[in-house]
Amino acid sequence: MKIKQIVWIVLIIFIFLNMSACSKRIERVTFKDGYPDLKGRHIVVYVASRDEIGSAILELFKEKTGCTYEYLKMSTQESLARIRSERKNPKSDIFIGGTCDVHVLMKKENLSEKYISKNYYSIPDRYKDKDGYWIGFEASPLSIVINKNRWDKEFSCKGLEMPKTYDDLLNPIYKGEIVISDPNTSGTAYTMLASLTQSMGVDKVKEFFKKVKANVGEFTTNGYTPGQKVATGEYLIGINFLSDQLLIEDSGFNVVTNVPKNSGWSIDAISKIKNGPNGDIGKYFIDFCTDKEVEETLNNISFAMSTRQDTKGIRGIKLDELDIYKDYNFSKASNDREWLINMWNDLN
Repeated sequence: MKIKQIVWIVLIIFIFLNMSACSKRIERVTFKDGYPDLKGRHIVVYVASRDEIGSAILELFKEKTGCTYEYLKMSTQESLARIRSERKNPKSDIFIGGTCDVHVLMKKENLSEKYISKNYYSIPDRYKDKDGYWIGFEASPLSIVINKNRWDKEFSCKGLEMPKTYDDLLNPIYKGEIVISDPNTSGTAYTMLASLTQSMGVDKVKEFFKKVKANVGEFTTNGYTPGQKVATGEYLIGINFLSDQLLIEDSGFNVVTNVPKNSGWSIDAISKIKNGPNGDIGKYFIDFCTDKEVEETLNNISFAMSTRQDTKGIRGIKLDELDIYKDYNFSKASNDREWLINMWNDLN
């Protein structure tokens, strides 16, 4: 009787171990022309990049791999809130875009998974997480945008030069003529708030933003809108990312862009959401987005600058060649979010 019991126990253990091994077996994926064959697979992506970038990259992913997709376009903060709310039952595999401090925060809150992409070592350390929780595929600095038609008609006769520095925006002559986004809802504005606080120090930045706020005519909910409102002439001056401004200029609007000294900058990053619904499919997507050919294709759509050093710059310009605030610390920006937002809201 004891022998039979032992046999049954051994058999049950064998079956359990075999089932466990099967559940952990990774599905084999074949490659064609350098891309994985993912026909029959599906991916869900939350996108904080501009809509045309998200749709372009996912359509290209489908074209090259056969993987079907669905995506939801949201702001950076909306995306983070949704990922937090779905922590116990994630509905998305990937979060792409948005400002880098949010990807840092996702790592801190255990919302993302570590993945060392096959392209990880082709991207400099400052554009990726040292532990592999997020990786940047493009970057862009903050820039001042001016409506040239309005400037020539209304302001050039006043003996002024177009604003090139943040301090230039403090001139009372621009009262009501400036549009920026709100850091409570916009990653673009938060990048400006955090980077200037780091470069100026708290006391100076408080005085600066008090004076800037006095000149601002509108605070928008997202970072792309200020460039649009300047392009149409509703406002004379705006601040957002250079990539957004170059896209507007390429669309035929007569705008001038100036990247100020010590400008903040952001990395458009990708994070694999922890326990996403479609397994390892997110890893293939991260490899795809950081591929040299794909990055060059995307940069021609987004007008941002590739994080890879072996690609061309935008209009011959590379991020490292600009006089930006290179010491901008994304981890500090992420950790300082609550008190910086409170500081901003308390400024009058």
